[in-house]
Amino acid sequence: MAIRVSFWSLACLLIFGEPGMAEEKNYSKKERAVINRSVNEVVDVLEKEMKEQFGLRCTGQGGSMPYDIQEISVRFVCRQQVTVEEARELEIRVTERFVEIINSHEAIRPFLRDYPWDHRRADIMIAFRDEYGEDYPEGVRLILQGKDQVFYYGPKKHPKEVGVTIKDEPYEEAKKIVNSTPSCLKSMEPKPVEKSVEKKKKWFGWL
Repeated sequence: MAIRVSFWSLACLLIFGEPGMAEEKNYSKKERAVINRSVNEVVDVLEKEMKEQFGLRCTGQGGSMPYDIQEISVRFVCRQQVTVEEARELEIRVTERFVEIINSHEAIRPFLRDYPWDHRRADIMIAFRDEYGEDYPEGVRLILQGKDQVFYYGPKKHPKEVGVTIKDEPYEEAKKIVNSTPSCLKSMEPKPVEKSVEKKKKWFGWL
């Protein structure tokens, strides 16, 4: 049975998923500059690669960094109508590549909450919209992962909703499916859109 999910219930799921508190650290101004630069560098690498490989456009980046780098978030939009299988493959491939990029970046390592970094702290959300920024009438409109689950949302029934929940599944199960089956992704070439739709946003949780 389809379940409707509000924006705020989804936000609470992602924000309050962290089980423990970090030790407070007093980084110097120079160290914080290194952190900011390093986060921008890993996101820039991912953004460039995903645009070239899958035609994804980055629409925002952020994360949670109260005392150290707890989470890095990147938002993408895809100009294709997709099935659950295609959305799953995109989410897993983008997330796993992001984990690789972060773990291979030496400058960022001392500031990570955990090393090696894994998917639980690499927050990837992909929206599927047409060239006018409108949701497709069918298929997956949004996919994201949190608390070791991958969530698939269909078209909205109400403006304040994230969308109707199509399904959710354990991240490791989704990863196993992607790694054990042939790729189902179509050619995804980026399409020109209005600048106002593509404006990139940044948000970070320095407290």
